[in-house]
Amino acid sequence: MLRGLAFGVLTVLGVVAAGLWCVHVAPAVASGPDCPLGSTTVKVGTGTVCLSVHENGKPSASGSASSAAQSAHQQACQKTDGTTVPCVTADGTWWPGHQCYAAPDTAPAGSPAWQGHTDGSLWQCTSCASVGSCHVEIVWVAPGQPAATPDPGTLAKDAAGQMQLTQAQANIAPAYPHPTYVGVQNWLWIPESQWSTLTKSTTAGGTTVTVTAVPTAVVWSMGPSSLTCPDAGRAWSAGMTDAATTSCAFAYKQDSHTQPDSAFKVSASIRYHLTWTCSGSCSAASGDLGLSDGPAGTAQLSVLQQQTVVVQ
Repeated sequence: MLRGLAFGVLTVLGVVAAGLWCVHVAPAVASGPDCPLGSTTVKVGTGTVCLSVHENGKPSASGSASSAAQSAHQQACQKTDGTTVPCVTADGTWWPGHQCYAAPDTAPAGSPAWQGHTDGSLWQCTSCASVGSCHVEIVWVAPGQPAATPDPGTLAKDAAGQMQLTQAQANIAPAYPHPTYVGVQNWLWIPESQWSTLTKSTTAGGTTVTVTAVPTAVVWSMGPSSLTCPDAGRAWSAGMTDAATTSCAFAYKQDSHTQPDSAFKVSASIRYHLTWTCSGSCSAASGDLGLSDGPAGTAQLSVLQQQTVVVQ
């Protein structure tokens, strides 16, 4: 293990619109909407109508959402004519049955909007032909009928798409420009502080969904091949003996003399497991969004071939 080398550590960091004109407010009766529904382990050694977002577990290095989470964020709903629209906007949640965005209405009991009813619920149903030209109805929903509550799975995907997963800081011993050699175990790790759980919540109406991203592995691309380590790895430090072990290391089988700058390009990404839970008005209590990789951090490593010296 890294015998006879003086190694350092290289770290590479790798609403509504103002002035909207809303016309025609008239009561209507709703029978209820139909809301949309939303590798290898290596062992070495031994309606609110506005989205309200809250985030915990601040990343140590900001990065864009992973491709999987970003794809989920971009999912949208459709009008009856096939036009794609966002599932949630500042006007509320898309209500397919009425082709509008629904948000809870706060008209007091006894007002004309209740049409003489004393139970059920009221919803603002907003549809806009263009910015500045909107149509708003007050819709009464009978008790026991499904109200225009958002689908928690859709809200979860939206929150996941906004989540900034941590960009890994790729550390290698030996650190470039110090070389390593074919057959030598090179320690790999990210800072322990980056191995942390992230959360993000989003709220629409009386529904709040919290997405939790738990790190499960670090995926390393070493140039000619890759490996997946089960944790952050162990930081190497000068003075460690040959008995020291780590959960993440890699030995090259070839040198890097044919590579640009005579070094292999290395990258590391934290792999997260995303799940969600719902509180408030929920059609489902929880769900699973699967695995998603954070932005990659990069480094490089020069690999030499040891030469055999024959002494007579």
